[in-house]
Amino acid sequence: MINLKNPKTSRLTWDEFFMNVAFLGGKRAACKFVEAGAVYVDRNNRIISVGYNGPTAGDYHCIDVGCAKVDGEPQTGELKRCRGAHAEINGIINVQDTTRLRNAKLYITTFPCYDCMKSLNNAGIKEIIYLKEYKRIKKGGKATEKENEAWELAERRNIKIRKYNGKIFFNNEN
Repeated sequence: MINLKNPKTSRLTWDEFFMNVAFLGGKRAACKFVEAGAVYVDRNNRIISVGYNGPTAGDYHCIDVGCAKVDGEPQTGELKRCRGAHAEINGIINVQDTTRLRNAKLYITTFPCYDCMKSLNNAGIKEIIYLKEYKRIKKGGKATEKENEAWELAERRNIKIRKYNGKIFFNNEN
């Protein structure tokens, strides 16, 4: 007989499920430095969209030709800006109907940069659950400190921020 008052289950929590989907999505990333994955979820715990970071459609993949900020452009070697689009933006682009993002949650492996936070605010995201901090990579490959502007914008716009402290089941570092 099933004990409905105290069921013993090994099901993942929603947070575990969605963050692990985001983590796996990040494994598709074409960036040499950041494997970011994003999962947008509605209030009924249905996935709206998934995104990961990589170059704009049809452009060079950094894992194939090197990072534009560190290795330079393939033809000239000149250091340039990142050619990639962040996971958050690709996730927004992948949505068929962006009105579904209103009041949605975002599970993201790397906390959004300021530019992405602006887009998340405009899309109507109300909660962000992140795995790790974002540190912008400058030309030459040096990481900077966290971007306070993204945190400040989220606070001003009442976007709830929560650090994920659960398990990543597909991570060799666990």
